[in-house]
Amino acid sequence: MNYEKTELYFLQRNAVRGFGKEDGEKIFGRASKLYVELVVTTDYKNSATFERQLRRLVYPVIAYYKTLLAFGYREASALGLVRAETSKAAKESAGILAAQMRPLFPFHAFKRNIKNFMEYKFPSEAWKCSGLKLRGREIRFDIEECLYHTITSKFGCPELGAVFCDYEREAFGGLNPPIAFSADGTIATGHDKCRFSFAKVGGKVKKKQ
Repeated sequence: MNYEKTELYFLQRNAVRGFGKEDGEKIFGRASKLYVELVVTTDYKNSATFERQLRRLVYPVIAYYKTLLAFGYREASALGLVRAETSKAAKESAGILAAQMRPLFPFHAFKRNIKNFMEYKFPSEAWKCSGLKLRGREIRFDIEECLYHTITSKFGCPELGAVFCDYEREAFGGLNPPIAFSADGTIATGHDKCRFSFAKVGGKVKKKQ
């Protein structure tokens, strides 16, 4: 059980490249150990989707971030290093959406299946969604309870929440076109809820930050 089956599968290679072989292996080894500890001590509430989200993205990121802090990196530096690796993972996720989902799910099909999509992406065991509105060329809904915020707060690193917000923006970018994603506010950035929207577009548009 290690990083090879997570979205940060490349972390060992990048750690050695960025920190040098000796330090890179030490950092990666400690992050891997912490990752395993997180994985085996979690109650996944009999939800395969919840387990997948924690194992593949959330725990790998938390373990790497906590390890960097333990090695003496300041918060801002650790966040920057983690954000760089998470962005790589988001780009790959966006590529998968672009290559697989986008050609098969034009906006009208995406809109028709939005409830299934929401339950897959934001399973009710860990997320609370509300206010779903389907209006013409736009889908809107709110996230009242966010897995990223809940878990990062639980482990004393709520500052990581914004990193996951950026991941979602970049990953959902793979749908554009024909679908553009925007987040007008998120819990991680101090709002009372995350306000998400997916809109039909004819070409690439600049997404809201």
